[in-house]
Amino acid sequence: MTPSVDLARFAPAARWVHRTTAVLVGVCLLTAAVLYLEPLATLVGRRDLVVRLHVLAGLALPLPVLLGRLSVAYRDDLRELNRFTRVDGEWLRRGDRRSARLPVGKFNAGQKLNAALSAGGGLVLLGTGIVMEYGRSWPLSLRTGSTFVHDWTAAALFLLVLGHLRLAYRDEDARRGMRTGRVPVGWARREHPAWAAAAGFPGGAAGHVSGMEPQDEERVRNRAADLTPEEQTAGSDDPEAQAEAVLADSDERTEVPGAAPDTVLEQRSSADAADLT
Repeated sequence: MTPSVDLARFAPAARWVHRTTAVLVGVCLLTAAVLYLEPLATLVGRRDLVVRLHVLAGLALPLPVLLGRLSVAYRDDLRELNRFTRVDGEWLRRGDRRSARLPVGKFNAGQKLNAALSAGGGLVLLGTGIVMEYGRSWPLSLRTGSTFVHDWTAAALFLLVLGHLRLAYRDEDARRGMRTGRVPVGWARREHPAWAAAAGFPGGAAGHVSGMEPQDEERVRNRAADLTPEEQTAGSDDPEAQAEAVLADSDERTEVPGAAPDTVLEQRSSADAADLT
């Protein structure tokens, strides 16, 4: 078995902030649905309790981020999220951003935009929510405007959360990174090559995987897509690392030292080998 090589991605503080914020946002969205959708309101009842939960969860939203700032690693992540570069602009413009092998850092431009919109939307909801809950003696026009902005911002944030969940569902390694704090090196090289290179695992964009030539890198990727079920079960969690090991073993057996010049060495694809088993 080829050992899986992992790279530390998120510190415990970052994972705690993400999980706590996710719970608070979930409470806000669920209680908002109960407050705004009459069938749910009738089913749940106890409107005063629902309102209180909604308000308390909303007021608590900034706390995880503020507490997370006590962590140096989390502050470093915030600085990285707040820094847009030339590569980020190119990432947003290109339709082939996933296959273009751009030198993306720890966070791509989509993740940075999501963080910026989430933070901005959260502040808007906090401010307008305070006006709605505690500004009953304030001018009616201010309270009406706050309600309008609060409702539409909440709807936009709901769509943003759905998009975030959809992308996370499609990327198991990204979910693993937030769950355990570690990701496979192959995933890091493929999705965030500049960050992987800075961590001591160069590859992907400005360089090549494991220092390979481009044709060898393509060979590894093609072999990773052609792994047999037995190889997937017995090998590394990282398909590219497993493919690299399989190819290295195959090359070692193929290159027989001292073989006669006319020696013919049979090479089979993974599908051919599976047919013979």
